[in-house]
Amino acid sequence: MESQLTGKIALVTGSTSGIGLCLLASRGCSVVLTGLVSLEKGQEQVEEFTRKYTGKFHFLEGDFSRSEEVEKLGQDVLSIYSDGIDILVNCAGIPGRSPIEQMTTEHWQMTMAINLTAPFLLTRSFFPSMKKKGWGRIINISSTMGLVAGYGKAAYCSTKSGLLGLTRVTALEGAPHGVTCNAICPSFTDAPMCYSIIEKDAKEQGISFEERKVSC
Repeated sequence: MESQLTGKIALVTGSTSGIGLCLLASRGCSVVLTGLVSLEKGQEQVEEFTRKYTGKFHFLEGDFSRSEEVEKLGQDVLSIYSDGIDILVNCAGIPGRSPIEQMTTEHWQMTMAINLTAPFLLTRSFFPSMKKKGWGRIINISSTMGLVAGYGKAAYCSTKSGLLGLTRVTALEGAPHGVTCNAICPSFTDAPMCYSIIEKDAKEQGISFEERKVSC
């Protein structure tokens, strides 16, 4: 059965691992992949997806901690798909834990840049073309940490809570034009980022990885 998403064009950030890896590709979408891997690794992912799925795939590099690179990414996507994309999934993000008094300004700013500013910049890049077409879907991957507090998570919680605010405003402004925006708030998932957090917690608590994993 053909998916309703067949033929749609999607940009999925953080799509070379974790939650974003196979998102939408299995539903017939053509996907632009981004992630913290080399161009060579990205191209390998494109080749694998091309073998497994029916859509067209591209990989674009970009350092999401740098606003100018995020904006360039948006321009590069538009150079491939001049009419813009249909679906934007803001999935890229970084964790991190530090009590407020020990948190560096650099960590705070980098977390803000990747987890919140980058989704805003990409939304701004593709909102006009989505509105013009009268159809668009924006999905922001927030976190349960956007809904509750976590010790040492001031930066992460702030960005994920802020992403929910951005989601609401985007939904409000996009609704008259057929553009929706929703957020998903996952907890721990079977993904490399979560495993790195569990591993660090286990080491600090003097317990095994499996013991800490069970308590998540």
